[in-house]
Amino acid sequence: MIRPIRCLLIAVCTIMLFAPNKSLSQSENVEVQSGIRAMANAIVRDLHSDGPIAWLRYFSRSQRFFMASDGQLVFPNIDTAETFVPQFAKKIKRVELTWNEIRVDSLAPGLGIMAASFREILISEAGVEQTPTGYFTGTAEYTPQGWKIRNAHWSSKGPQH
Repeated sequence: MIRPIRCLLIAVCTIMLFAPNKSLSQSENVEVQSGIRAMANAIVRDLHSDGPIAWLRYFSRSQRFFMASDGQLVFPNIDTAETFVPQFAKKIKRVELTWNEIRVDSLAPGLGIMAASFREILISEAGVEQTPTGYFTGTAEYTPQGWKIRNAHWSSKGPQH
């Protein structure tokens, strides 16, 4: 008797967790969608003009921030990102990022998920070019400083030379 009740409870919790949030109004949904898309466009623009250091403008300063790549935790928190990115930026003179087929799902007011295929062109100070491609997923949150990436995962097909 207890087992069927436990299964039912798990099923109900799963549905509640993954079901679309019906409490978002149409305007809140549009606000989240347009805000995250604008952030994605701004990332592309700022990487082009300022290089990899621009990423720090879009990472949430929250201790909830983390980033993984290809199944490995790269930045367990914002402090590790703030240490690594400036060092990396010294080695890369230009970044060209292209998002394709951006998908945005609104979760709550000020919170959403972005997913997109990507292509990057990374040109080092020595002129060496790498072109990784793959898929990006991340949670974005609205902060007093605007939309920020709270967590992210990059799945890469590997560098294409």
